[in-house]
Amino acid sequence: TAVQPDAAAAAAAAYEPVQRHAHVAYVALGSNMGDRIANIHEALRILQEDGEVQLLGTSFLYESPAAYVTDQPAFINAVVKISTALQPLPLLDRLKAVEGRVGRQERFRWGPREVDLDIIFYDSLVVSDRRLR
Repeated sequence: TAVQPDAAAAAAAAYEPVQRHAHVAYVALGSNMGDRIANIHEALRILQEDGEVQLLGTSFLYESPAAYVTDQPAFINAVVKISTALQPLPLLDRLKAVEGRVGRQERFRWGPREVDLDIIFYDSLVVSDRRLR
């Protein structure tokens, strides 16, 4: 059967953002301050708002005890798969800006946080930069 032009255009439009965003990355999210689930949702909303990052998939939300500095509230954690045209360091800058907009306050290493976003995979690259540690 022939595909109607409108249907073909709609199908092509559905795939256009993925084609435009040449890179696939996985980002870990965590929160143990305030409304933890709302913080995660707000971070995801902000991350996607200008179209430079497209959400491709999400994990479930998991609650886990804090690591390293254990005298703090438990974390809600998730991982998302994204596509983006941003290179690793500009993506990191974007994640830090999202953290700030959600209300993250700098405390101490491994301390409590309103939201934390970390790049865990970016294509198949291994990037050595102190900012990514």
